Amino acid sequence: MTKAPPQSSSSAAAAVVAFSLLARKARFSPFLLLSLLFMLLFSFLYGEELAALIGQRARPHSSHLDVNVGGEHHQQPAETEDGWTKKQRWQGKLPFAVNQEDEEEECDVFSGSWVRDEEAHPLYREEDCPYIQPQLTCQAQGRPDRGYQSWRWQPHDCTLPAFNATHMLETLRDKRMMFVGDSLNRGQFTSMVCLLHSAIPSPEARSFHMSPDQQHTVFAARDYNATVEFYWAPFLLQSNADDAVLHKISDRTVRNGSIAHHGRHWEGVDVIVFNTYLWWCSGLRFRIMNGPIEEAKKNETVWVSTEEAYSMAFRDLLQWVRDNMDYNSTRVFFTSMSPTHSKYY
Repeated sequence: MTKAPPQSSSSAAAAVVAFSLLARKARFSPFLLLSLLFMLLFSFLYGEELAALIGQRARPHSSHLDVNVGGEHHQQPAETEDGWTKKQRWQGKLPFAVNQEDEEEECDVFSGSWVRDEEAHPLYREEDCPYIQPQLTCQAQGRPDRGYQSWRWQPHDCTLPAFNATHMLETLRDKRMMFVGDSLNRGQFTSMVCLLHSAIPSPEARSFHMSPDQQHTVFAARDYNATVEFYWAPFLLQSNADDAVLHKISDRTVRNGSIAHHGRHWEGVDVIVFNTYLWWCSGLRFRIMNGPIEEAKKNETVWVSTEEAYSMAFRDLLQWVRDNMDYNSTRVFFTSMSPTHSKYY
């Protein structure tokens, strides 16, 4: 049942009467006069709108999808009668999940803390992995301690299974896993490759290839017909910082609606991990262009707020995921805020 909003005219009349009574007094505060005038104007202009906002709860926008592919139906969380989302388990085992069919999937693995685990960690040694870039080799660069390698993520409500490189490779058999983004995801890609490298001792059973422009890197486990890849795209959209080597540009520019420029290289991936955040933090405004990025200096560009530009890229990403990823057989992850590369000690 919806209550009728109070009439704005009656509210305005009451404010006028109150103002008249107070104005007759000898001592009258100028601040109070200004406040009453503001209340009078506000109630006259926005009385009905304010009552409507108070009288009903805002309904959140729903973008949930009901996916029915290959005969299997996975129901996304549904809305209740009052418009609010009801928490509901994902019906069916998630693709690439390591839990058994009869195990609960309610645990929030993103809510937890880092704990020391010196018995099981580190999972690999820096000197044993040939894929770490020289500038990221902490021990080779003279870092004296190794304690930072002994931390393990512990969710509050469950325990993650210990990492098993062989099991991971079996899970990725005949599959592609790709990290897309900036140097944060390049570091995650390198860590994953180092973890899997220990389970493939034979050099003939693995390969590591980087494109000449260093934008696309592929680690292949030949016996499993599996690849783990990294693709450099710091904004996900086409930008003037897409060069994986020479990308330190102060006047950063992205092309509107250009997710397909890089997205064509992501098609067919089974597990994909996106990240983009730090590169957007170059000021309060960001430069957007609609034409080819190569003509950024020739064409007229538009400046928008950085928040608006970031939202534009995120909407394009979500649409690409809806159009290209199968919810029943693939997994999509997104990493947002990242630490900087600066040293503070």
